Amino acid sequence: MGKRKHKISPRHDITRFFPRSTARNNDSDRDVNKVYQAMAKFVCEAEKVSFSAVGSLIMETDPSFPFCYHELEHSCLKFYQKEKAKVMQTLENLDGLIALSMDIFRKVTSNSHCPEMPEETIADSLCLRAHFIDDNWEPKSWVLYYADTDHICEHGTYNTIAKCLLDLRIENKISTITPGDRENYSDEIEAIKDHLKEKKKLQIKCQPFQIYCCADLLGELVEAAFAKIGDVFKKIWTKTFPYWIIRFSKLQEAIMAEAEGEFSKQIGQIFFYLPTEDEWAKLKYICRLVEYMYDSAEVLFMTKNPTASLYLHNLRELQARLIRKESTSPDRLSIATYLLKKFDKYWDDMLLVLAIATVMDPRCKMKYIEFSSMKYEDKSGNSQVKAVLEATQGIYDDYKMHSIEAQNSLNPSGSSPSASVSSNSDSEELFSNLEELPGHTHESLHNCNFGFNCLDEYNEFLKPSKQTPLSDLELYLDEPVLPWNKDFDLMSWWRTESPKYPVLSKMARDLLAIPFSVASSNEAYRYEDFRRADRGLEFLGPVLVNALVCTRSYLQKP
Repeated sequence: MGKRKHKISPRHDITRFFPRSTARNNDSDRDVNKVYQAMAKFVCEAEKVSFSAVGSLIMETDPSFPFCYHELEHSCLKFYQKEKAKVMQTLENLDGLIALSMDIFRKVTSNSHCPEMPEETIADSLCLRAHFIDDNWEPKSWVLYYADTDHICEHGTYNTIAKCLLDLRIENKISTITPGDRENYSDEIEAIKDHLKEKKKLQIKCQPFQIYCCADLLGELVEAAFAKIGDVFKKIWTKTFPYWIIRFSKLQEAIMAEAEGEFSKQIGQIFFYLPTEDEWAKLKYICRLVEYMYDSAEVLFMTKNPTASLYLHNLRELQARLIRKESTSPDRLSIATYLLKKFDKYWDDMLLVLAIATVMDPRCKMKYIEFSSMKYEDKSGNSQVKAVLEATQGIYDDYKMHSIEAQNSLNPSGSSPSASVSSNSDSEELFSNLEELPGHTHESLHNCNFGFNCLDEYNEFLKPSKQTPLSDLELYLDEPVLPWNKDFDLMSWWRTESPKYPVLSKMARDLLAIPFSVASSNEAYRYEDFRRADRGLEFLGPVLVNALVCTRSYLQKP
């Protein structure tokens, strides 16, 4: 049998960018600018394409083509500016708020000749993203700025972000910011909050500005748990692992092998010391705790577009499991108690915003808040439900007031003065005609009751009852919750129902756009508070890297 030929996807076939005439040697027959424009579009659209590899492939495809990296870079920057102009227009016209996230990406090189040598960090890069839901209820996640932290330190993180928001003209639309590492940026974020507070077009009283990254929380909990068995782990593995999920898996393998009496055969090494019986018991206890974090992470970070309700439920379940483990631990100063204290810091800051965003899920509403408070036997359950309802109502009132102000600014005058003038003149003419009729005196004409002494009371009785119509929020909460379905499309539901809830839908759109975790997928399991940068961008200049990262985020499909 002959070898199967590998099919090249039309999207990644670079030869499609060349006009047919490029096979000739006459440069006058080819449109070089069009080729560069097509190459730039390819480089900016393709997610993991090396800039240098594209140039090498082009020169191999057509050696006679006058290729120049500088020209390709120039074309990429022009393409970026064109796409950025569209993005600025979209953000400026957006009738909603934007949630920001800050993440750290690390450029790292490894010594291929000597794998045992430690990796060398070139530089860290700060990635500032905008998260929002557009008018068609499509979630967007666009990179606004990507730069080396060395460059940012020259100007300061606060000044860099403030300038970026000013240049994009979105200072008045920022709702929240989620840092991947809030400990190192808490002061800068507080300064950004104070700066934007005066410029925001919609002041939301009950919502925190800084959102605590869930991946950061679970990483802290796992790291704190593993710190208690650091010496024991070295007896099993001398190698370090960048992902805590790998370390957890290795420990599980060791525990299973030990239970079957195969530990020495399977995981023996040169410098090997068997853990004691007490150390094995400690390992099992720690692994049980880490398994709780793993179960939550598996749902939250491996689910496509997890909703706030998933975060709330899984984190509440994690809290309940840690509480149960603490209550059954013979050691009152156990690691479970220590982990709970760390978790409670997150919970105190994030419970309210997670709960309010969960209320915006028609499968949950307030019913789930009531159910979860009862299920997890929260002593402050009733007050917690009341706090969530009051906060939800408070945010809704802010949106309603903002909506009224916006309508008034579009239509400052509500009545037509000419109509009242016409009405008065018609009345005067009517009275003048009536006074000419026989049998009618001037005094009787001006007695509007015509002898009906209780006319005022009768008119009051005829008025409709003063029951105020239900607000969007009341109407939404009064309707039954939808049955739970994992395939439920939350955005599609709100897109369809938004005309029914004109004010509440705007509130829901802004709340559901908030990222409760900066990292997702495998990167959420990293020990460090940074992600690895794309290796194809390592040796490019900062201007080009920013252009490529931003443009690729604009063009990626949701």
